[in-house]
Amino acid sequence: MRSKASSSPQRGLALALALAFALASMGSNCSDDRREQINAGESGAPAPTIQNPRRIAEGPRGQLLVSDRRGWIVAVDKDSLEPVWGFQLPQEGAPFGVATSNQLVFVGNTETKNVEVYRLVGSSGGTTTLKFEYNLGGTAAGATGSILNPISIAIDGMARLVFVLDGDEKKVKIFESKGPFVNAFEPRDSAGELLSPVSLAVDETRQEVLVGDYGDPSGSSRAKTPARILIYDYDGNLLFQINGNGFTHWSTRFARVQGMATSADGRIFVADPLGSRILVLDRVSGALLTELGEEGLQPGQLMLPLDAALDQKTGDLFISNNQGARRVEVLRGAGS
Repeated sequence: MRSKASSSPQRGLALALALAFALASMGSNCSDDRREQINAGESGAPAPTIQNPRRIAEGPRGQLLVSDRRGWIVAVDKDSLEPVWGFQLPQEGAPFGVATSNQLVFVGNTETKNVEVYRLVGSSGGTTTLKFEYNLGGTAAGATGSILNPISIAIDGMARLVFVLDGDEKKVKIFESKGPFVNAFEPRDSAGELLSPVSLAVDETRQEVLVGDYGDPSGSSRAKTPARILIYDYDGNLLFQINGNGFTHWSTRFARVQGMATSADGRIFVADPLGSRILVLDRVSGALLTELGEEGLQPGQLMLPLDAALDQKTGDLFISNNQGARRVEVLRGAGS
């Protein structure tokens, strides 16, 4: 259960500003021009670090993969939560969305406007690296299958489909895992609107796509619109939507929405960055089941969480923490 940390409007404003910066940097690159890789097992190689974690995904060999705004993919051990190897993209780029399927790693590069597919190479006891295989996007802007801003990726391994959220075109684009384009749809709500989609997740059991819409908290172009989660079938038909109803981080519902994870029994785990918490929602009713996490700046606490990944076997919930202790946090057994 969530620890009730003290809240204040000042803290809410500070979190809102930090989140605005994180969102503004979705498509931007950092100034570090080095393009080298650091691998666990290399003699004398410095330990990889996490400085600006974005998305997080289940990886191979008991590891997680984290996209870091500096241009890195960093592998983190699930038990120790320590980085074990890292890979810096070989071209100028800013990795955002990340997902894995078997030995393939799918990286949304918002600079090159591709989903770059790499193969994991190496043994568990030696050097580990990623070898480039192919792109999912990369065609001319506006062409079928083009990608402009791949900010979130999810994979249905059973159906061998890759779902990419294009933040610029506000579309979900679907590819076969080997590369060919399949389909695309605009994830609109029941009123036919979509404001600011920021994340997606896939429920393989139900063959559903969940899209997190940030909403419009400013009311700059219309009345303030809360965040919401939109649920579709694979053909893009809207099945259900769950609306947030708060604009401050102490709301009893989600104020903003970022990354999501789903469980086999129909629960949705939502990163609420302004609330510095994970909300657990019921897929059928949309009801809030519980809140998870403790707000704070110390290791083990949450501050501006941007994504969540659920280990379906252990129930451990892993979270990318973008402020305070910028690292991967875990809530052991939270998804059991």
